[in-house]
Amino acid sequence: MAKAQRSDATWIEIDPSTLDGDVLKAYKGYKDLYASMKAQRTAFEDAMAASAGVPEGKRMVFGYNFGKLSVAIVDDDRKTKGPAPAKLSLSQFMAMQGAMGKRA
Repeated sequence: MAKAQRSDATWIEIDPSTLDGDVLKAYKGYKDLYASMKAQRTAFEDAMAASAGVPEGKRMVFGYNFGKLSVAIVDDDRKTKGPAPAKLSLSQFMAMQGAMGKRA
């Protein structure tokens, strides 16, 4: 089945510290596991790139779609990130949606 495209989605960052009880606990558990996964993925990708001898000015990129490991060597054209936008509480987000006439 094809993935549905939603052109009307406006993504707003929510401040996790405004979540309550079990929701906050579940979010923190998810974030802990995600941080561990990212650290392991970085260790794997760094070891793989080092063992492959990627030339200066290039980098190895990885794809993990459908459980398959894919790699490519590309120009190292990574840019630095700019400042992050301000975060909102869930109630601020919902109020903003209501003010725009949207039901979330």
